[in-house]
Amino acid sequence: MNKLPFIIPERDLNLRVAVVVMILDRLSYTKRKKFILNLDKIAIYEFLVTQPFVLHELVEKDSKLPRFHLQENEKGSVRTKYINKKSLIDYSSIKELLQILLVHQFVKIERDKNEFFYVITEKGTEFISAVESDYLYRVRELCDVISKLTSIPSSNLKRLINPILGV
Repeated sequence: MNKLPFIIPERDLNLRVAVVVMILDRLSYTKRKKFILNLDKIAIYEFLVTQPFVLHELVEKDSKLPRFHLQENEKGSVRTKYINKKSLIDYSSIKELLQILLVHQFVKIERDKNEFFYVITEKGTEFISAVESDYLYRVRELCDVISKLTSIPSSNLKRLINPILGV
């Protein structure tokens, strides 16, 4: 008897690549064209985009941040009750995704003040603009919410997220 593989959509390589490219497309720079996305921030933003419940709780705590509504599939599920916190600590999967993006020239690395930042390339922009799906449209909306958090240092963001996760 052949066993069928159990596929978890959130772990699908193609989907994760598209999500990270969308994050790079929407959040690579500040309004003043300063770099934003180091490894920490990419990992945190990917976590928030894939766990909109956590982003929603974060936004609810700060009256200055734009509000958004959770979709039905984003609340009350097992995934919202038992959130996988590993991606906030272990960056190995994000590093693998970034390596894939570097090989395909969707991202480049910029150095500023002894820190490395990941920035979308023209090829990455072309790729993400050619991909259409309801899920990626939602990721774009969530990135727009996250854009209001970009001035917060990674360590402070983690401090704000940890109580939501019960850490």
